[in-house]
Amino acid sequence: MKPPAPLPRSWSKKGRAAAFCNLPLLLLIGAIQFLVIYSPAMDRYMVMVTKGKPGFPSLLLDGRRGFKLVEEESIPEPRVRCDFADPRSDVCELEGAIRIRGSTSEVFVVAPGGADGLLAANVTGLAPGMNATSWTIQPYTRKGEVRVMRSIATLTVRVVSPGDAPPCTVRHDVPAVVYSNGGYCGNYYHDFNDNIIPLFVTARHLGGEVQLLVAQKQAWWFHKYREIVDGLTNYEAVDLGSGDGDGEEVLCFRRATLGLRSHKDLSIDPRRAPRNLSMVDFKRFLMWRYALPREHAIRTDEEEAAGAGRRRPRLLVVTRRSRRRFVNLPEIVALAEEVGFDVTASDLMSASSATASAKNKAAGGVGGEGHSLMADASKLVNSFDAMVAVHGSGLTNLVFLPMNAVVVQVVPLGRMEGLAMDEYGVPPRDMNMRYLQYNIAAEESTLSEVYPRAHPVLLDPMPIHEQSWSLVKDVYLGKQDVRLDVRRFRPVLLKAIQLLR
Repeated sequence: MKPPAPLPRSWSKKGRAAAFCNLPLLLLIGAIQFLVIYSPAMDRYMVMVTKGKPGFPSLLLDGRRGFKLVEEESIPEPRVRCDFADPRSDVCELEGAIRIRGSTSEVFVVAPGGADGLLAANVTGLAPGMNATSWTIQPYTRKGEVRVMRSIATLTVRVVSPGDAPPCTVRHDVPAVVYSNGGYCGNYYHDFNDNIIPLFVTARHLGGEVQLLVAQKQAWWFHKYREIVDGLTNYEAVDLGSGDGDGEEVLCFRRATLGLRSHKDLSIDPRRAPRNLSMVDFKRFLMWRYALPREHAIRTDEEEAAGAGRRRPRLLVVTRRSRRRFVNLPEIVALAEEVGFDVTASDLMSASSATASAKNKAAGGVGGEGHSLMADASKLVNSFDAMVAVHGSGLTNLVFLPMNAVVVQVVPLGRMEGLAMDEYGVPPRDMNMRYLQYNIAAEESTLSEVYPRAHPVLLDPMPIHEQSWSLVKDVYLGKQDVRLDVRRFRPVLLKAIQLLR
């Protein structure tokens, strides 16, 4: 056996001593490389710590805040892009060092040189006459309705120097979206039209990496729609006006959007949405969140080719417990079955959910009634191929129908045709569905049993429209039921069958 080879000269005793002496330097270099490579991952880990995960002592939270305060000594030049010209909502997009104090409803945009040193080009889109260093915004999507906007929280945006900005208490590494959960919150149509769809437009493209800051937050609402909200953000929504804990909490961001973008009633304009999001994208988002099985409605021509085992298309007749009810519902169901539908009549969410939500709000809790109703209603609606409903919030359930389904809106008396088309006629077409509109005659309204045949309420509703919208709601939406003329309505159902081919 050969003797072992001698050690290389580099591994002689002198070489080993030199290597040992350089060990601290090597460890230092390794530590620097580790911090450079893994700093983003550790930063995300520390965000988890600040979220209050169980098992982490408060000492870590304090260290996190202190670390970030040092980091923020470098203040970037801010950029503010607002849109106060849109008729539906005001929106401001902020970039830079953004600090939000919910207790005073203030948003601070920190500029290195303060308000005096802010470049005019860095603040765009304010309304004429607005001060570029301090302005207010109401983050709700009904800006044209003075009555409801009186109840909406107002945010004050201030451009300040670093010395005038309140110190950060919590630092977020994701952008913020700030909006109000007040107004018509609780009305099924407005929940989708004023909150859910605008929130989808504003936040969906961020892939969940967004922090919602909610003024006038309704806990029961977030519980009822938790599948939708959890699909848009990975983080618990923050109540800006909760008053819990330290009232001077200051949340710090690098980007923030104040207000939600709203394009049109119960729909989206893909040309104006991030990544060209559309109502088809929204429908698929709902299918994902509620695990809805049917993407497309039945094709009756394919079923006819199947012969004896063919299925009939399913029709949902949405009923109401309040006004605008079908008073001859059995006749309508019999007619629909005669022309070829399997028919189910249900009130779904239109009244029962509102009752459950009202009871729950009165009790001051979140409960599970609204949440379970949403899950059940979405799956039920998705099982149908066509829907018939009188104009009202029950038609909002059309968002759960499969694509290619047919929506039939029955419009009550009172010159409501334009409103009905805007609110429930355009959305089905934007979701790749078919739409039919049936405008009832005076004889089909129960108002004909209250007023003489020649009365202006029946013959000329326009003067009532010109007086006030509240009078229109009181007479035409609040005091009328519908008795469909089944002979006159029959061609509409036959057309619905044809559209399913």
